[in-house]
Amino acid sequence: MRTHSARRALAPLSLLALLVACQTVPDYPGEDIEVLHHGAIESVRPADIVLAPVTVSSETPTVVPAASLRRGFMKALVRRRYSPLALEYVDREVVEASYRFGALDEDGVLRIEVQSWDTSLWVSHGVLSVVMDAWLTDARDGEELWGGRITRRVRTRFEGASYPTEQALIDVVCERLAEDLLEVMPARTPGT
Repeated sequence: MRTHSARRALAPLSLLALLVACQTVPDYPGEDIEVLHHGAIESVRPADIVLAPVTVSSETPTVVPAASLRRGFMKALVRRRYSPLALEYVDREVVEASYRFGALDEDGVLRIEVQSWDTSLWVSHGVLSVVMDAWLTDARDGEELWGGRITRRVRTRFEGASYPTEQALIDVVCERLAEDLLEVMPARTPGT
């Protein structure tokens, strides 16, 4: 009798574990990343990169965490062995209306363009849908060296409780998006 009641008690738990496992199917690196342009990035080999302010499509009604995205892309650039200029320095020295490529002696400019940032399911299901482009431009002549797009549906429902604040969770999501998008950009090979 005890074995039968123990099985009956474990059945709902087994079903719940199966459902959770189905919800957290692992993604495969690069599956939702598209290279839009692969120019002369290997021959130009930019090192010092200005991370331009994030631009958001006028069709995106929600507030995009631009500061978190810029910090995430800064970390992702470092992981790819580029040298991003400090965001505070760039923001202090560059007035957007008067900025010209190469004004800070940078080799390249990384522009982030958010096409879509859908948070309609964020509160209820912990889901964020994103379409975002990144473009690396040569600071000398404005030539596009590389471009990529990420189209992703991020699910944070089960890991959200692991972070002390919602902002901490958003920062992590932005870092992951940036890292995944730049994963397909050629890494810099210093000294060659």
